[in-house]
Amino acid sequence: MWRCMLLLGMAAVLCACGQRDVFNHAADATPHQRELERAFAVCAGCHDTRADLGHRFGPNLHGVIGRRAGSAPGYSYSDAMKNSGIVWDAQTLDAFLASPQKQVPGTRMPNATSDPQRRRAVIEYLSVQPE
Repeated sequence: MWRCMLLLGMAAVLCACGQRDVFNHAADATPHQRELERAFAVCAGCHDTRADLGHRFGPNLHGVIGRRAGSAPGYSYSDAMKNSGIVWDAQTLDAFLASPQKQVPGTRMPNATSDPQRRRAVIEYLSVQPE
């Protein structure tokens, strides 16, 4: 029973500090845009994508496409990430999200995303962030 309550409490905290909807869930959000937001929702527990906000537990991912890994100002990356030589694009993000520890041994990113469809949706979500 206490485990269930702990999990519910953690979920509430993550939702309370979660990512706002990038596509403004008003009438202008399409079902596809909502699907992308749902795919990123798990990531939003640690990462934000709003340009005007800083980092969370993980680095802010606004503008991550085309950025060199480990280079967002103000975030304390692992040496492994800073020295990886990766430039984020759809291919490098897909490989990293599928197996962070395999792609960058020593990274602090613990979560892998095994579902290729969800990885594609997360990458698309990161590709359509407003400036």
